[in-house]
Amino acid sequence: MNYRPKARSHTSGAAGFSLLEVLVATTLVGLMLVVLLQILSSTFRVEAGIWKNNQALLIAEKVLQKNCELVSLEAGTYAGQEEEFVYRIRVTPQYEVGETLGDLKILCSLIQVTVSWQERNSKKSLVLETVRTAAQKKN
Repeated sequence: MNYRPKARSHTSGAAGFSLLEVLVATTLVGLMLVVLLQILSSTFRVEAGIWKNNQALLIAEKVLQKNCELVSLEAGTYAGQEEEFVYRIRVTPQYEVGETLGDLKILCSLIQVTVSWQERNSKKSLVLETVRTAAQKKN
């Protein structure tokens, strides 16, 4: 007895993909690529904004530290610029400690540092505040 396998017929439709299936798969892959590119683009924009915010914070800390080292905290507003960042320092006396040390009075002042910059057609700003104490000569 000779056993011969039956030949497969190509009419069953299992030979490959139809044109419609290829078009649907290509469309889905294209849509996924568009979505991924939009996500990457928005991620880069957010990352650039975070970078600018961190730079502004470092500048504000540096300016605050430099101005808090002053022996006497004179009331007033001061301004400056570092790179593309503009900063404003405002020193406001808050209260004076009742007890004095000889010819010195103890004064507590609020120091506000506002750093501003331009980012994608809008103005951004960051504010740092602290209270510092200084001994000043009585007037």
